[in-house]
Amino acid sequence: MPSEEVAVRFEDLAKTYRTASGEVRALRGVSATFPAAALVAVAGPSGSGKSSLLRLIAGMDRPSSGTVVVSGRTIGRASPRARRRMRRHAVGYVFQRPSDNFLPHLTVGEHMDRVARDGHVDEVLEALGIAGRVEHRPVELSGGEQQRAAFAQALVSGARVVVADEPTAELDTASGEAVLGAIRELRGRGVTFVLATHDPAVMRAADVLLRLDHGEVVEPRRAPPDGIVGFSATDEIEPDARSVLTLTDVVKTFERGGDQVHAVDHVSFEVREGEMVGLVGRSGSGKTTLLNLIAGWEQADGGRIEGVTGTPAWKDLAVVPQKLGLIDELTVRENVSYPAKLEGSLEEHADRIDELLEELGLTDLAERRPFETSVGEQQRTAIVRALLLRPRLVVADEATGHQDRGWTEKVFAALRAHCDEGAACLVATHDESSNRFLNRTLAIRDGRIGVPG
Repeated sequence: MPSEEVAVRFEDLAKTYRTASGEVRALRGVSATFPAAALVAVAGPSGSGKSSLLRLIAGMDRPSSGTVVVSGRTIGRASPRARRRMRRHAVGYVFQRPSDNFLPHLTVGEHMDRVARDGHVDEVLEALGIAGRVEHRPVELSGGEQQRAAFAQALVSGARVVVADEPTAELDTASGEAVLGAIRELRGRGVTFVLATHDPAVMRAADVLLRLDHGEVVEPRRAPPDGIVGFSATDEIEPDARSVLTLTDVVKTFERGGDQVHAVDHVSFEVREGEMVGLVGRSGSGKTTLLNLIAGWEQADGGRIEGVTGTPAWKDLAVVPQKLGLIDELTVRENVSYPAKLEGSLEEHADRIDELLEELGLTDLAERRPFETSVGEQQRTAIVRALLLRPRLVVADEATGHQDRGWTEKVFAALRAHCDEGAACLVATHDESSNRFLNRTLAIRDGRIGVPG
């Protein structure tokens, strides 16, 4: 249970960013108090100010006005050196993108050795399901495994306040429960956790729930956000629908630490016109490797991949990778327009660009650079870019990991509409709410495919 001691307090907090496209008011007069030994969930739609609030608590940014107090220290106007010292000893931070938490040349174990300040390293690694990965470098881990390792790194530092930006966004249900289980145990030791999240499981487990919208504290909404109704996963594909993608006995093996890892193990399946197929499995099950093979970014060791695969033309195959692949120098609109610009059809697609930006809530952000938007907004930008030229096949890797419920439904609705025009989508996901948008689901475990009954 939370203690009466105060871990974090902020009063009338405001944060305004000045960018090339103007001012962004990320936080507006936010006040709250978080007790020690508590799990705090900071919820709200993409762009609501969650990440900005976490960065202020961790001393990574300074507020434009207002007060921030962490573990009894007023940090808002502290020097950069003092704020760095606080992050080393008082506050652990987990970045939203898993790979941003690591030095690529160090193993998981070496990262732990750099920051560990007490004796519970093995316990935390075991609780998070990555004890067997300590000899591996970040690039050898799946996105979900990287996120769990990043969380472990913050937990073993001895910090009394741990701030994490959507730590369960790219985790399957079982892995997310492992993270929450570790939090519950460490909360009992007096650690305070402040998590920005869209995850209902985190919100249910929270001792304190702070909701933000457009940078302001709001009361929890009783009604669910507007969503999509009427589509059922039982909707059938036309019996004469043509195959867009066929995999036959595909194999991919990696050498890691002297061992062979069968990332894709004799996989066969087909995706047809009009189909949205879900690829589901735990972190490290082989989903991303399989999508990389289809995209042509990696070469299979055996088997055949036929149809729309490895084609650079955006109108044939469009990919939404976990890292999104947006170009920082371009605006949101320019990123979205990039496939049309490459093929010289920018003017022809002007109206569709506007329609898709509006559909996925990006119109007001169109002239910002990606780094001036939230990760959820960046994710929707990548979706719009993929859909622009109406490709025959869209391959998306965890396309809604950083979306709240409302935007998750709108993203799947956009993909569903694309399939209804005769195209196909293959979506790797651990979001169980996506089932009603899918025509069928393929389960992958240890690189092998099986269809749930």
